[in-house]
Amino acid sequence: MTGDRKTKGFAGLFRASGLALVLLLFLAAPAGGQPSLDLEKARKGPVRIEADRLAYDQDSDTYRAEGSVVITFTGGFLKADSVTVNRTTGDAWAHGHAYLQSEGDILEGEIIEMNLETREGTTHDGRMFFVKNHLYVTGSEIEKSGEATYRIKDATATTCDGPLADWRFTGKQADVTIDGYGTLKNGTFQILDTPVVWLPWAMFPAKTTRQSGFLFPYFGYSADRLGFDVEIPYYWAISKSTDATLYTRYMDKRGLKEGVEFRYQPSSSTFGLIYGDFLKDQWTGSDTSGGIPRTWTEKEDRWSWYWNHETTFSPGFYFRSDLKKISDIYYFRDFDSQNYYLDHYAGNLNRKFQRVSFMGNEQLTSYDSTARLVKQWRNYNLTALGQYTDNLTSPSNDETLQRYPEVTLTGFKQPLFGTRLNWEFTSLYGNYYRTFGEKGYAVDVYPKLSLPWAVGDYLQVTPTAGFRETLWDTESNSPATAGDSASRTVYTLALNASSEVYRVFDVNWGDVHKVRHAVKPEITYSYIPSAGPSVRPEFVLPVGNTTVGGVAANVDAENSITYALTNALITRLRDDKGNVGYREVFRLKLSQTYNITTPTIYVTPPTLLVPTTTPNLLPADPTKPFRPVDMEIDINPLKYLSFMTRTAYDVNTTSWAQINQDIALSDNRGDSLSFVYRYTKNSVESVGVFARARVTNSLDLFAGFRGDEFNNSTLERTIGFEYRRQCWGVEMSYSDLVDDRTFKVLFSLTGFGRVGGFSASRDVMGF
Repeated sequence: MTGDRKTKGFAGLFRASGLALVLLLFLAAPAGGQPSLDLEKARKGPVRIEADRLAYDQDSDTYRAEGSVVITFTGGFLKADSVTVNRTTGDAWAHGHAYLQSEGDILEGEIIEMNLETREGTTHDGRMFFVKNHLYVTGSEIEKSGEATYRIKDATATTCDGPLADWRFTGKQADVTIDGYGTLKNGTFQILDTPVVWLPWAMFPAKTTRQSGFLFPYFGYSADRLGFDVEIPYYWAISKSTDATLYTRYMDKRGLKEGVEFRYQPSSSTFGLIYGDFLKDQWTGSDTSGGIPRTWTEKEDRWSWYWNHETTFSPGFYFRSDLKKISDIYYFRDFDSQNYYLDHYAGNLNRKFQRVSFMGNEQLTSYDSTARLVKQWRNYNLTALGQYTDNLTSPSNDETLQRYPEVTLTGFKQPLFGTRLNWEFTSLYGNYYRTFGEKGYAVDVYPKLSLPWAVGDYLQVTPTAGFRETLWDTESNSPATAGDSASRTVYTLALNASSEVYRVFDVNWGDVHKVRHAVKPEITYSYIPSAGPSVRPEFVLPVGNTTVGGVAANVDAENSITYALTNALITRLRDDKGNVGYREVFRLKLSQTYNITTPTIYVTPPTLLVPTTTPNLLPADPTKPFRPVDMEIDINPLKYLSFMTRTAYDVNTTSWAQINQDIALSDNRGDSLSFVYRYTKNSVESVGVFARARVTNSLDLFAGFRGDEFNNSTLERTIGFEYRRQCWGVEMSYSDLVDDRTFKVLFSLTGFGRVGGFSASRDVMGF
């Protein structure tokens, strides 16, 4: 019988309905408490009480609902055999199969006793479920000792579903702070109700929002460099706009390293982070790490720091810094297996607080610290840049060229005085400095005019003319070079002609609604006369840029024709709901450059500071009349298949100058196969294959191979498996590397993270 239809005790029922909001007992914990009830939300929604009997005792000021009691409210409901509330004392009882659900969280027990004023009480034979953590907690007695704290006797905790948990933590007593942590005392870790580890004390997370506390530690072992390696991070939620993470790391061969990360976001327009660490390195000795020998006879101070900051003053006007510094060139070679910079690397700079732009490992050859102030308008961009480069391939950084400041003003292509003639320009002032070698400043101005012209319906012709003026002044403290002032005046000419013919086919095959096939021929003439002094400092910009076999190169003089042909297929997709999308399923582009006269081309390798004019550093000779034929192929016929190739064929030697290929195949089950091939003539040839097979919904097998075909060596062979259950997983792998063999076992518990693991090197395993 529902309360609103009962013919007896209407006044009592009316008051009972009003009390229903507070009768939801321990649901009345404040925001962050679990289980929780948003009382404001409940007041706005209807409350419905159903019971076989509903009565009010005026003498004891007590309400009592009996018989299949169901109280429904916004976001949940309460069920029990009977519910009693004493309005005078605030005591409430729910007896018999009490079951409370609110916003997905559950609290149940045979008997629930609660004081509505203090919000404290006890549940017997209780069970709690926290939906955000997918965490189950049970106990013979659950005492709610505060707004969001519980003390549990004979406690268990697990994230496993079902009556028999695959794993669980147990303890004679547990204390749980919702939106914080739980602790177990005198407990065990059990697998299928079988104790496997005794835990005199253990901690587990019960967080749903940002809270201070210890994070999961890191454990590792390195036989040669670090020894036993343990790091315990502590997260400190300082305020709504600031927080910090403290890192304490002990390496028994190196010592104790302390680190701190401080993050801040005082407003939506300003955010940033500062990180620093320090170690008094215990290691002494000699080695040739990275090919650069060192001999340390005393304990060295090792440190690093990093500052990333961004402030947006107004739309299009912002300041951004990305500053970093390490104590020595060996830092990342010693700590490449685990460091802050690797953990926070992100190629996408749009990710706040995870924007380290370099891979901090032993292969790093240099890194840049930059600070820039940018102002953007609709047609212009003004950027002031300061950049400091640290070269990790040399014991001294004295010869490394630094840029501060470098100011550029760019005008984007736009109509000139409202005519069909377009104009654009780039301009630069730069001051360049280094302790030893050439330094100075340069001024560069490069305006261009272009006139797009349509000839009929199928031909687009665009002539372009540019005028480039460059001034520079140098000084040098090296006896091999002398300071000088000079200038360069040069004009550039280009003529581009292109056409595109296409046809749209009605297909209506599956999701494919239409297919557009387009063919685009294109031809470009480029002319750059001799560009002034043949010897000039490296900080002076080249007149133009080009690519030779996919490798970027600088151009000082050119008289050439480039012709290209592009074929493309684009599909128009439409799903069952009528949503429309597009996919380029095929693209083929062939291009080649013909040198009418011999060009002046040079390339600056990334590891060298002084430019060179030796073309043999490129995969093909760019001074021959016919440069390599470049081919680009992209094939994406299906959602789970992609093929990409970039090749350059040298017609002069009838051989490949460069080949880069990527193939990826996957399905909606989780199977995947990828293939990578890299080839550059006389320098690189490598191949990589990785495959993952989903044998069952729980089991994956995977294998990988990387080989250096140029040096005829195997870089890596890996084989392993990953097994997953609803609440746990294990991954085992064996890798045969160039200088090591490793065996890894990694365990993870759902909701608890990676809680254990073992890895060993060849030195440990003895093979």
